[in-house]
Amino acid sequence: MSYAAYSSMMLDYTVDNIRKLNADRDLKLAALKTKADAENYVLDVRAKIAAIFNIPQNRPIPESRCCGVVTKAGFKVEKIIYYSRENFPVTSNLYLPLTPGKKPAVILLCGHNGTGKAAEPYQLAASNLARKGYAVLVIDPIGQGERWQFVGVKGAEHISGCCTKEHSILGKQLRLCGEFFGSWRAYDAICGLDYLLSRPDIDPSRVGVTGNSGGGTMTTVVQALDSRFTMAAPSCYVTSWQRNFENEVIVDSEQMFPGILAAGCEMGDLVLAYAPRPVILLGQKQDFFDERGLRETYARAKKVYELLGAGEDLQFFIGPTYHGYSIENRTAMYEFFNRHAGMDADNCECADKEVLTAEETQCVESGQVMTSLPESFTVRDIISALAAKLKAERVALSPAELKDKLKAVLQIPDRFAEPYVRMLRTLYIPQEQGYLIHSRFGIETEHGIMTTLKFICGTAYSALPVCDELTIYLPHLDAGTEMVEKTLPEGMVAGYDCRNVGESRAITCYAIEEYNLFQTPHGQDYHYDGIGDMYNRSTVAQRVFDLLSAIAYVKNCGVKKIKLAGRGLGCVPAVIGALLCDDVKALTLYDAPESWQSMLEKPATYWPQSCMIPGVLAYTDLPEIYAAVKAEKPLTIVNFAEEPELE
Repeated sequence: MSYAAYSSMMLDYTVDNIRKLNADRDLKLAALKTKADAENYVLDVRAKIAAIFNIPQNRPIPESRCCGVVTKAGFKVEKIIYYSRENFPVTSNLYLPLTPGKKPAVILLCGHNGTGKAAEPYQLAASNLARKGYAVLVIDPIGQGERWQFVGVKGAEHISGCCTKEHSILGKQLRLCGEFFGSWRAYDAICGLDYLLSRPDIDPSRVGVTGNSGGGTMTTVVQALDSRFTMAAPSCYVTSWQRNFENEVIVDSEQMFPGILAAGCEMGDLVLAYAPRPVILLGQKQDFFDERGLRETYARAKKVYELLGAGEDLQFFIGPTYHGYSIENRTAMYEFFNRHAGMDADNCECADKEVLTAEETQCVESGQVMTSLPESFTVRDIISALAAKLKAERVALSPAELKDKLKAVLQIPDRFAEPYVRMLRTLYIPQEQGYLIHSRFGIETEHGIMTTLKFICGTAYSALPVCDELTIYLPHLDAGTEMVEKTLPEGMVAGYDCRNVGESRAITCYAIEEYNLFQTPHGQDYHYDGIGDMYNRSTVAQRVFDLLSAIAYVKNCGVKKIKLAGRGLGCVPAVIGALLCDDVKALTLYDAPESWQSMLEKPATYWPQSCMIPGVLAYTDLPEIYAAVKAEKPLTIVNFAEEPELE
């Protein structure tokens, strides 16, 4: 690995951008003076959030069936399977009071707990609500409870049984097809609401939603998407994205909403989407979801509620303990729901912790729909069918059309001015005889982003060496190491570490000694790519931008013939850069990914999300980009790699 000159760069860049967004948003909130101003603001953020999640409307009532009933002291539990998509089962438990008549209802959404609806905190919340007179539907999320997606799947042993890894793998594969895993999660919950409201024993005028952690995320999301909820209590999620980014908090793929930051929204706008709906924001003093962010989000949202004449309908509560749906947070939720549902019930929990055994919560005999309902679809089945459909319907693009499409999607400008360049300190690396000299040039491709162009030889350069022909090499992981250890094209070669590669690779967000970029799909590379998606600017887009800036620099220094080379992960920006830039005269790729399609054909690919373009399979794939380059200039592919070389 090279000298980590800019290892905090990605963190600093991300924090600077989110702080600017929040400063601009604060100005917009400060400009709200009247009720009409507040109403217009709410309608604006509601539309932006709805566009991101794109939940299908005019849904039929989900097909459902009851798989059994368990009766306990003061409540009963119906074991319900409903289908949110064709042949796609959602396992759930419906807690019901033993009293007759119409009941207020609550959707309870689980956090990242492998046991899903069987986890004790969710059972306690549901059973106590049922004893107070509520009907409570507790839903197993995808990849949790009875809905594991990789049980016994060959080639997926490294992720099976870990819900965050399952979510990340499914998230990046859906992403290639233009889908968002968070929308799938929200759709499951909203279909659960459809099922609940189809029952004659449910009062549609009193419907709440609550959940903790990842369930707090989905609570915040679905109440921002559906007008039928009348109250909400997200726990241990709401803070601010600024606090999350500053604190290096990595979250699952369903928690990184594509385009939300590009739309100018912060987390608090999810809370405001249906203001002045009654909402209580629940946090914990020692939560990694920073309670300071919760207080700040509450204060900003409170002004909007007050302009709408409903200041008391937005509340917050900070529990005294750690991340989790603690008894303190549950009690605050009971009090809030009782008040807004008009329930004459106490706000305490029953002394007896009446919970079901794991077997009693199960809707299917084996405890897993994959094995008990083998005819049902997994997310992977649906992804495979969707990818095949996209491939069959894809219209072939000419090289010129493909260039235009990629430039538009990746937001690549037509022209690149010569970037600001620093002459960085030369590194002298001891060898058995003498030194290996790293001459380094820092290319500032945009404010806050420093990339490194380097020459490794026996000569120190204080300026870019004069040469007629130069190959720019984009490494798999680190130019400094690979230019010494790997085969490179002949002639003058400059290694190029674009953002979050080599010298600028982040050492934040779990990037510890044991961390492996490929075997840990939930690490820093994924984290910063997900943030890029929130700005509609993927890592691929950012790295292509860096590369074209570097090409502008070497061209302006007098290099007459520019070639590119890439290895592994570096192949993706290299081939796109070669297609988009007429100044590139030839391209060589080592260990290139064969296709994005092939990344879906494996149950769990090691290729990281950062080499994927959202929705790309709707209009092209890597073989078509390779062919478009080859139609215009020499292209040599030394080897196709089914999976990337592991660290």
